[in-house]
Order: sequence, then C-alpha cells, then structure tokens
Amino acid sequence: MEIRKLVSRKEMKLVTLLLTSLLIATASAAVYYSLSMQSTITTATTSVWFEEGADNATAVVSLSPDKTVATMTGLKAYPNASYTYTDPVRVRNNGSVAYDIRLTPVSLSGNTTEFVFVKFLLRNGTSESSPTLASLNYTCDGSDWTVPSATDWVSIPATNPDTQWAITVITKAKDNAQSASVTIEIAVDVR
Repeated sequence: MEIRKLVSRKEMKLVTLLLTSLLIATASAAVYYSLSMQSTITTATTSVWFEEGADNATAVVSLSPDKTVATMTGLKAYPNASYTYTDPVRVRNNGSVAYDIRLTPVSLSGNTTEFVFVKFLLRNGTSESSPTLASLNYTCDGSDWTVPSATDWVSIPATNPDTQWAITVITKAKDNAQSASVTIEIAVDVR
C-alpha cells in the first residue's frame, strides 16, 4: 500500500506541474494580440486628360479610351531645319479645382546619330504665340542624347472645356541626316 501512495504522490506532482505549465503558457499567450485592417478601394476617373489638338492629323495622334495616354507616330525631323508641331496634343483640366502638372522624361530609345534635338513645350494656350510654361529639351551631339530633368510644377486652374494647354513638339535632324528613328516617352505628372 505504501507503494501506491508513493506513485499517487508522484502522479499528483506531475499533474500539478502540467497544470502550472499550462496556466503559465496561457498567461504568456494573453500578452500577444493582433490588429486587423480592412480597406475598400474603388476606381476613380481622372480630372486631367489629353485632347487632340489642331495638328493631330499631321502628328498622327491617337488617344487611349480614357485619354490618359497619347501616342504620336507621325512626327518627322528634317535635316538642318527645325519643324514645329504647334498643337498636336492638349492637356485639359476638367476638374473643379486647380492641379499642378509637370513634364517628366520616361525613356528614350533608338538612333542617336542623326538628330540635333527634340523639344516638348507645355504652352498656356494653343497658338504658337502662347507662352511656354514648361519644356523638355532633348539634345543630341551626334553620338549621344542629353536627357533633360523633369520640369517644375505648373498650376493649371479649373476651367471650362474650351481652355486647354497645348504640348508643342519641335524637331530637328542633323545636316545630311540618314534614315533613322528615335522613340521618346514623357509623362505629364499630375498632383
């Protein structure tokens, strides 16, 4: 009988030890917790977009359905003569508040030896005499391009649909230029 009591005490100590360990583990786990967050994101429309300008047919302008991407595939650079596309694409603020915009270089690829420059001018209006608000001037020394930095921010106020800002493109190829092409992508950043 003494042996049973001895075993029983050992079992009791083991059970007590297990219960104590379980209590400590539960108390320790209570210190940790988690936060949760839920987000709902909806699509929005843009207030600033591109419009085709008066020179859109000459520059062969195409716009994406939401008018946030403009592609010009008809631009030419003539040997030793600058050529101006005064109003191929326009920027329009259709919002009820002013927005700031800037021109930013994105990428340049293609031939580097046949060009002198390609300029992109943001104009306050759609005529050649409209003041230039911002410009990106890509220049080529015959072997390499100099890529400009992003322009400063320019405020474009909320307007009626008749007020738009032209992006003028001016090109020039070197004297006796051979057949070549270059692709330049710029962004019109909006904040």
